[in-house]
Amino acid sequence: MKRVYVCGSFKFVDKIEELERLLRRGNVEFIVSKGLNARGILGCLEKVDQADIVYVVNPYGYVGKSVSIDIGYAYARSKPIYAMQAIDDPPIMDLVRGVLTFDELITLAKKK
Repeated sequence: MKRVYVCGSFKFVDKIEELERLLRRGNVEFIVSKGLNARGILGCLEKVDQADIVYVVNPYGYVGKSVSIDIGYAYARSKPIYAMQAIDDPPIMDLVRGVLTFDELITLAKKK
């Protein structure tokens, strides 16, 4: 099983929490970035390092500046990156392996 790092704009905390519930129910190990913490972006980058997969929660294709940093860092660290929807910024989308539904993410995370 793979550990998933879930990131997304704070605008979409409800969707992030929905995914958290599904991951918990599916017994998938995960780390979430959804609140302000003292470590800021450095804390997020540490979470990328702790994960096997990075998943971007991005309704309407939107990613903010901080999530763009997460994606770039994950790419540089050779972490597979997936998104909920196609990212509306083509150069950033080029770093993403594909678009997965929440259920598809859970299936992928459970593979050895």
